[in-house]
Amino acid sequence: MSLLLLSFVMLLSTSASAQQDRYFYHVNQYNFVRYDLNEMHYPGDRTNANRFYSKLEQLVTTGEGRVNIVQIGGSHIQAGSFSGQMRNRFQQLNGEMNAGWGYMFPYRISRTNSPFGYYIRYNGYWQSFRNVERKKSGTLGVGGMSATTSSPKAELTILLEEENELDYSFNKLRIWYENKAKNYSVDIDSALLKNKVVTDEYVDFELNQWVDSLKITLEKEYNSQGNFTLLGMTTESNPNGVMYHSIGVNGAHVPAFLRCQLFTEQLAELKPDLVILGLGINDAYGRRFSQSRFEDNYGQLIDNIKAAAPNALIVFTTNNDSYLYRRYVNKNGEKVQDSMFRMAKKYNAGVWDMFSVMGGLNSIVLWQNNGLARSDKIHFTREGYLMIADLFFSAMIKDFETFLTDKKELTTNNNFEENDVEISRDSRISPSFDSSK
Repeated sequence: MSLLLLSFVMLLSTSASAQQDRYFYHVNQYNFVRYDLNEMHYPGDRTNANRFYSKLEQLVTTGEGRVNIVQIGGSHIQAGSFSGQMRNRFQQLNGEMNAGWGYMFPYRISRTNSPFGYYIRYNGYWQSFRNVERKKSGTLGVGGMSATTSSPKAELTILLEEENELDYSFNKLRIWYENKAKNYSVDIDSALLKNKVVTDEYVDFELNQWVDSLKITLEKEYNSQGNFTLLGMTTESNPNGVMYHSIGVNGAHVPAFLRCQLFTEQLAELKPDLVILGLGINDAYGRRFSQSRFEDNYGQLIDNIKAAAPNALIVFTTNNDSYLYRRYVNKNGEKVQDSMFRMAKKYNAGVWDMFSVMGGLNSIVLWQNNGLARSDKIHFTREGYLMIADLFFSAMIKDFETFLTDKKELTTNNNFEENDVEISRDSRISPSFDSSK
């Protein structure tokens, strides 16, 4: 093990042991939270976990390489607090590891909330489609949303929030789209353009400087027919570091992402090393919840993920404790927990058991009483989401620490065994010499 890596292991251990329950970052202490249960679980094989940690280790110790993380869920993720805090933690794990913001979408077109960190202004006439809207149809990508325009000219302007903890200025932009008639051009300010690559599925822009805002112009060929459909975009600032793609659609359940025709194709383009699945709270909202149907649907989604990224680590996040209709304890949370552990064993995935960590059945009331959950007894406050993220991140970092420690011990033991073999060989091959003869 290199001296740099050994120093990092010692940093993790020191930072962890300095706090109760060994947390890498400070996590507020509440008597109803089960900090003792805050760990990663691998009921099956953990080969993909070790592969992910090996890549993270390389990035941490050398500063070289890219670790791509994709988190998929419903309103917990669309709001951006949970995933945003995870992004911040990973990108500050060991100095500067910020590769960029990742996935973006102009949520305002769908008249829904934008996540913290950025917003996108638009003009022109647009129609939106989300994977939860059963009465609509259209093309959807990995992000689960699309926006279509037939306007002769339309504009989108990306604006990064000044309140971001890190600088997410970018010099690369990818725009995923569908334009079957090929009658729209997609451009930015020519003074900023270094290179442009256009395909039938996306357009890539490389800028000659880093920017924190950018206007994108769409222009339709005169007197032509056909629409332009935006499927999402990604921004990038560094070839090395952690890229954290946050993909959330309010109200989304597992079948909603099965409606996304280009999900597998676009997920493959993101090259995920880790996929965090937070879908389940909407599947389990109701008295007719079926575990077998839930697992069948999830099985199809996992097949799609594995087709896109066969070596990626998949981690299930169990449902938070919740209420039905604000009045009844939702016991389906325990069923989802059971299903996710069973699926993790079947698909060699990991589980972060949020349900148990937050206190188990009916614990959402305690979170609400302490200002960490909202009155609907489903969603968290911003403070609650930040805490959930820190608990999850701490569990992953403790698991990473264990991986590094085990690797160090294995290397040390192998060195001992090699030395023993060498000594044994020397004693067998080299004849003894007696000077008295």
